[in-house]
Amino acid sequence: MERIDDEHINEIRRFLIQSREELERLVPLVRKYFKWNKLPEPKEANVYAVDGSRMAKRLSGAIIYAVSAAGIGERLYYWNDIGTLFPYSNADDRIRIHMDTLEKRMGAMVSELGGELVLMDGTLSGALIRPPTYIESTTRKIYSKHGDTLLDASLDFLDLLDREWKVWRKQMKEEGVVSGPSLISRGRGGKDVFRILMEMSPSVKKSLWWVKDREDLIILFEYLEYLHALDRLFGGRTAAVAKTFYKSDVIGTVVEREGIKKAPIMVDTPVVASLSESPGYLPFNYRSGIKEAFPEFVISLMRHGKFQNLREILEVDEGNLVRARIQPAYVRFAEGGLIYLLEVPEKQDFERTLAEILSVAEDEYVIPLEYAHHSVVIKKKEFDAYVNAVLSALVGEDERFLSFLRYGREPLE
Repeated sequence: MERIDDEHINEIRRFLIQSREELERLVPLVRKYFKWNKLPEPKEANVYAVDGSRMAKRLSGAIIYAVSAAGIGERLYYWNDIGTLFPYSNADDRIRIHMDTLEKRMGAMVSELGGELVLMDGTLSGALIRPPTYIESTTRKIYSKHGDTLLDASLDFLDLLDREWKVWRKQMKEEGVVSGPSLISRGRGGKDVFRILMEMSPSVKKSLWWVKDREDLIILFEYLEYLHALDRLFGGRTAAVAKTFYKSDVIGTVVEREGIKKAPIMVDTPVVASLSESPGYLPFNYRSGIKEAFPEFVISLMRHGKFQNLREILEVDEGNLVRARIQPAYVRFAEGGLIYLLEVPEKQDFERTLAEILSVAEDEYVIPLEYAHHSVVIKKKEFDAYVNAVLSALVGEDERFLSFLRYGREPLE
């Protein structure tokens, strides 16, 4: 594409002109129902920011990946892990959940270690409302098959996580870094999770009911580790700032109240940005949509005293997730700056939370979140070099490993 084609320019121009005309119609309507508020005065607080990163290398018989999380505030904390998976269809989701688990654990950790407010990158609502589809089907299938036996084993597994949490927290407090296998569901020290549970769980020890469903149970336990971390995160004060989002709840509210039959195809951001150039914020509510099915198995665990912070923040009705009790708002931190999406749990004071965020904001963004992002990112070149060194050492030990470790793009590189 050496030369810009005029037709490409014309097509984009037509799109922008139509969008601008739609915008001019929407802005006065939005002003009828929503108010652009001035930012509160900054309030000093011990604020931490958390971010995560992941990187993977697909080989002929395995995926080797790295996940990391960083917490930055008065101190610097890191959590790192390298994992392996067979290249199944849901491998990418499992890697993402591993990273999300480390992020949520880090957020909970820094809160327990003195952070007064923990800022997460992204959204809180997405973490609560949208579990991977394979998790729901896997959970439903094996819970209907094993019932109370699985429930008892899961309660024991969560107790094991609580004990492990104390070890991680002690290490994080003393060293500032936790590195090594971090998913108990994957086992450790040559023992798989079932051998570990046999030492403490009668439901696992008394029979081999779990053998045929071993892989599905490991996936379920991975999800329980994620929920365990998320639950602990909501035990402290937290908020999330998203840079990229495509919401249309403000426009949708206007369309509904005005009785507009032909809904405009536009997201909220350009409309909200046109209300004012000044720093400020616009609170709104997420519009209710289709109720999401919520795993019956997780509800059963809540009835047995687990995930009580999640139970408080989630509104569940007859097995369906109605909504997460989260207050969203669009925020601009600087004159003419970008619009960000801020989410704060409803149980927290929104103005106080925003004021504490402003104490660490500078120009257009929140400084600790920027530092966390730059400090945690796993660079592909460094990751590849590290993995190649590890693989060379392993193949040097036993050439039979090579059948798992070849790389399909080798001829192209």
